[in-house]
Order: sequence, then structure tokens, then C-alpha cells
Amino acid sequence: MLTGELTIFITFLVGVFGLLFGSFVNAWVWRIETDRSIAKGRSMCPHCKHELAWYDLVPVFSFLILAGKCRSCHKKISWRYPTVELITSLLFVGLYLHFMPASLIAWVQLIVLFAITVLMVGAASYDQKHSLLPEIFTIPAIVLSIVYMLLVDWTNPSAIVAKLIATTLFALFFLALWFFSGGNAMGDGDIRLAIIMGLVLTPWQLAVAIMAGFNIGAIIALGLLLTHKKKRTDHIAFGPFLIIGLYFGLLFADKIRFF
Repeated sequence: MLTGELTIFITFLVGVFGLLFGSFVNAWVWRIETDRSIAKGRSMCPHCKHELAWYDLVPVFSFLILAGKCRSCHKKISWRYPTVELITSLLFVGLYLHFMPASLIAWVQLIVLFAITVLMVGAASYDQKHSLLPEIFTIPAIVLSIVYMLLVDWTNPSAIVAKLIATTLFALFFLALWFFSGGNAMGDGDIRLAIIMGLVLTPWQLAVAIMAGFNIGAIIALGLLLTHKKKRTDHIAFGPFLIIGLYFGLLFADKIRFF
């Protein structure tokens, strides 16, 4: 097999795994919402509780084949499900194509990033719906972020120190916003996200990620206000924008230079 063909094949596999893990994220988020164990019971329709057959669980395709409706009760299935699956797949593919691992350690780094991504997509999905970042997503992501930082920078102590300083400053900034606003401007989950971002990203990537997250959040919030979908007094979850910023910084910051 030619190198180009092999790359295409691996990219396809990575995309498929992304879809599967996106489907897992959907099931995990729903089970957290309904206080069910992720390890017990089969997937079911959230409306009629009909247990789903394997052919109704194929990511994206089952949704399209069923025209976005449950096979049993015919009630609409939320677009959230295929959207989460596609976003997870696109992030997996984007990370693979960006890093193009050529060694065992590079593959281990990428796999850790995939695991962090699963947690981040889950956190974003839950926060967007409930304005809450559960510790079940963010605490494991912090642990994996420490592992990722050590895998990437274990031969460069100065890079680790720089990341730890940037992480501390960013987290303290969010902590101050949380404290002085009484939790209205930021939640404690956003502080944990700040720690994850600081550990994964270089200081420059973190700066770009912060700018991207805040600007995208401001634009979308303004759009929601102008279209009257949100009021000035309504809470808008900020976690998803931080997570968008995280991946923007990781994938694109090194291509951006202002000086």
C-alpha cells in the first residue's frame, strides 16, 4: 500500500472511531441526565423507553435512515445526537491529520488527546444543555492533560514550567471572576476547563485559544440577543466556547503570528 493510500485508510478508521466514540458520548450524557449507570442496561428511546436494536445505533446513518424519528414511537430524535457524533469524528480526524504520528510515543500522545476529546465533547454537550460542567468529565480530563503534558514535554522541563505558570495564571483569572461575581460570570467547572487548556496547550496556543473562545462566545451571545432567542438576564453556557477555543488553539495557533 502506498503511503498516501495508507494515510487515507487510517484517516477513515480514525473517523469511524470518532463516530463510535461520539455515539458513546451521547449515551453517557443521557445516562448522567437520567441518573443511570453507563455500564448497565441497553440504549433506549428517551421518549418511549423502547430498547434499541444494533441497527438503530449506527452513528449518523441510523438517524438519517429513520428520518430523525424513533422506530417505535415515531417521536423526533434530537439533532444533538448526530451533531455530537460528527463533531467527535471531525475532531479525531483533525487531530490525526495535524499531528500525523510516526512513532509509538506520538501515537500514545494522540490516543491520550482522543481520550481528552471524548471528555471535552461530553462536557460541552452537557454544559450547552444544562449550563453545568460535571466533574465526571473535567476531573479525568485534568488527569489526562497532566499525562499528555508529561508525554509531550518530558525532555523539556522549561516547557513544563511555562505551561504550569500559564495554567496557574489562567485558572486564577477564572477563579477571580467566579469569586467576585458570586459564581454568576463563571462556574467552578470553567476553572477546571482553564486548567485543562493550560496543561494541554503551549502558552502561545493558550493565548490564541482564549481569544478565540471569548470572541466566538461574544459573537454567538450577541446573535442570540439580537434574534431574541436569549434575554440579557439569561445565562449562556461558556464552557462550549472555551472548548472550541481549546481546539482552535491546538490546531491553528502555530499558523498564526501577530509579530
